[in-house]
Amino acid sequence: MCFHNSLSKTAQEVKNRFKAKNDETGDLFEPVYHATAFAFPKWPVITTEKPETLELFNWGLIPHWASDMEDAKKSRQNCLNAKSETVFEKPSFRFSINKKRCIVPSTGFFEWRDVDKKKYPYFIKLKDEDIFAMAGIFQHWVDKSTGEFFNTFSILTTEANPLMATIHNSKKRMPVIIPKNREAEWLTMEMTQENIKSFFTPYPQEKMMAHTIRKLITSRLDNPNVPEVTEEFDYAEVDPI
Repeated sequence: MCFHNSLSKTAQEVKNRFKAKNDETGDLFEPVYHATAFAFPKWPVITTEKPETLELFNWGLIPHWASDMEDAKKSRQNCLNAKSETVFEKPSFRFSINKKRCIVPSTGFFEWRDVDKKKYPYFIKLKDEDIFAMAGIFQHWVDKSTGEFFNTFSILTTEANPLMATIHNSKKRMPVIIPKNREAEWLTMEMTQENIKSFFTPYPQEKMMAHTIRKLITSRLDNPNVPEVTEEFDYAEVDPI
């Protein structure tokens, strides 16, 4: 699944890439070299509601039916990713997929490969796109006891292409990556279910690249949000892919 992401660009660079207008929250974003979804970080997104605006939402979708804050916190832990094969059926996601879709900008993501019962981290990115779009869904939720407003999102996943199946060889999943020429279409409010499902195919492996990295992202002592986190690092016991 996609629980570790990177966006090592400034807010202005991201806005330029997606031709997004300025938003009062957009300039608060700083480059992120590594972030884990389990910290529910704020992340820039572009939504169907504001397709020309960069906004900051929290990673970890809170379903519209969450009854209170305790329920919301429990729900978002299970809504960091949304499986595309069941997104139209799952109660947490089916309300969002038809109208509340979003682009989640990324410069690359992290995944682990199992080799002889040991895990080795990889950094995966696109060959020809410094910044690319992951497919997401979003939701607004209000804590009725406090009036606090939450904007949250989840990243859609699909079956792995051959490259990702080699890396993520335990579950063989990957994020849904939107081709650049279809980004505007993904943000179109009115789409049929079949149109939406046409996005759920694995991104071509020949347009992607990956390399092993240090185990900094699993360190409990070091800060993983540094440029070095994505640098290539070879392991003698791991064959190149």
